[in-house]
Amino acid sequence: MKINFNKPLNWIIMMWVLVLLSMTSHAMSYKVEVSNDRIKDNVLAFLETKTYDCMAITSTISRQYQDLLSLVQSAAQPFGYFNTEVKVQAPPQANCETITLNINLGPLTIINQSNIQLIENDDKDFIQLISQHELQSGQPLKQLKYERLKAQLLDVANEKFYLDASFTSQKIDAYPEKNQADISLLFKPGPRYKISHVKIEIDEPFLTVDLINKMINLKADQYITQSQLYQLKQKLNSYGYFNQVLFDIDESAKDNATVPLTIKVTPAAKYDYSVGFGYSTDRGAKASFKYNNHRINDRGHQFNSHLNLSQLSNEMATAYKIPSSERPASKWYNIQLGYRDEQTDNVDSQTSKLGFSETRIHNNRWQNINFIDILHETFDTGVEQGESLLVVPGISWSLTDADSLARPSRGFKIQTELKGASEDVLSDASFAQLTLSGKFIHSLGDSNRLLYRAQFGATASSDFDEMPTTYRFFAGGDQSIRGFDYESISPFNASGDLAGGKHLAVGSIEFEHQFAPQWAVAAFTDFGDAFSSQFDFKYSVGAGVRWFSPIGPVRVDVGVPLNQDSTDFRLHVTIGPDL
Repeated sequence: MKINFNKPLNWIIMMWVLVLLSMTSHAMSYKVEVSNDRIKDNVLAFLETKTYDCMAITSTISRQYQDLLSLVQSAAQPFGYFNTEVKVQAPPQANCETITLNINLGPLTIINQSNIQLIENDDKDFIQLISQHELQSGQPLKQLKYERLKAQLLDVANEKFYLDASFTSQKIDAYPEKNQADISLLFKPGPRYKISHVKIEIDEPFLTVDLINKMINLKADQYITQSQLYQLKQKLNSYGYFNQVLFDIDESAKDNATVPLTIKVTPAAKYDYSVGFGYSTDRGAKASFKYNNHRINDRGHQFNSHLNLSQLSNEMATAYKIPSSERPASKWYNIQLGYRDEQTDNVDSQTSKLGFSETRIHNNRWQNINFIDILHETFDTGVEQGESLLVVPGISWSLTDADSLARPSRGFKIQTELKGASEDVLSDASFAQLTLSGKFIHSLGDSNRLLYRAQFGATASSDFDEMPTTYRFFAGGDQSIRGFDYESISPFNASGDLAGGKHLAVGSIEFEHQFAPQWAVAAFTDFGDAFSSQFDFKYSVGAGVRWFSPIGPVRVDVGVPLNQDSTDFRLHVTIGPDL
């Protein structure tokens, strides 16, 4: 049809068409009135996928109204409502800016018959899920619980390599006229698959095959889980030998409830080094240089070194690591050589150390280090000046467990260490020292965390004045009692200078609230003391902000001491993981 715009009538028709188009294309918003907030959110989510005509959905005989009714019913059914009624109310204005949906959910559907069974299997993990489900006869029907149970059964099957797992029946028969529903869910896991054989593919020779086999330590004809493979991958990546570790379960080659596993490893760079510059409120401006050789030879020997420079201390350390030939993944030896020059307001010390240690991992959880350090230190605390040579054997145990090392919502780390020296064994002083430290984190709702920290230390010594400052306790600073200067808490000597204490007891409680994906605020209180005979309780309060950066959490805190003469505050900036 051709329109002649020279005629006035045609101009009038065209203007009305444009007006109608502008009315029907006007963006609409919805106000949902319903007693259940979760259903309200679900209805609004469904509506985001639809575009309705304002005038059409207000007519109960239109297709768009029927589609809207079906949409609301679909949004309510997962929550057990199958007799939902909807009233659509539009404002008297012609533009229909806001549509009100008044939803009457009707009665909740009740489960009449529930047939949920595990077929031909006695795995306790499946049995526990089946026994604890909330879909019994007489209970309200919650389709979300039904779907969650299905997902949990499949997750366990995937975790434990039930490769043939399937549902022989999975259905909900709803009878809206009776407000009842029947559930049939029959799960058949089939056999659990073992590893038939393990094949290790190496891109290029860089470690002995025997060493790699012992580090991987997976054998044929054994059951494994996806979690065990993931933990093994994380462990192998931490050694510094491998750039990439890939696991491949070839399901096409499964036979007689066994399946082959191929592990492909590629070497990491042999050498790496890094240079860094930074600032901390405890040590001021600082710079660092690190150099590592991850593979001195094909037996996995490694060399690590670092140089740290700051306004308060300069430190150089090297370490040579030798993996155990029998258990390279869980046992290794270290030879360490280091020198530190530290000059604070209270202590001037120069320390040289030669150390030998053996590290062992027990049950993939506990780490045990047995060590002996030969330490020479000259120190000056203002009044006391000394020079000490100590041969210090010791033992330490630590355990870390967390749901995420980057930002755990649940986790803890505990560590204890016992060390000492004797004048009868090439030492200028005799002492025994025990330290115990711990961190604990747990969530409080979806956006909050509580963090606890505590450290205790105790020393028994025949002549404390002969002990180097390395083995004396000081408190205060970023990792101790915030609000106080770095290592500014300890007993005083006769001249009023800090001399270091025999004992230590410090703790912290921190509340953290995350208000954005990468940001959180925190409030804290720190308390404790470093002391020799009389405990002088010191405490502070403060607040801070957290940025969860790609290199780890960055914390900026302001701490205020509450029981000292001055009411000064101190700014603290730290970078690093929570555990």
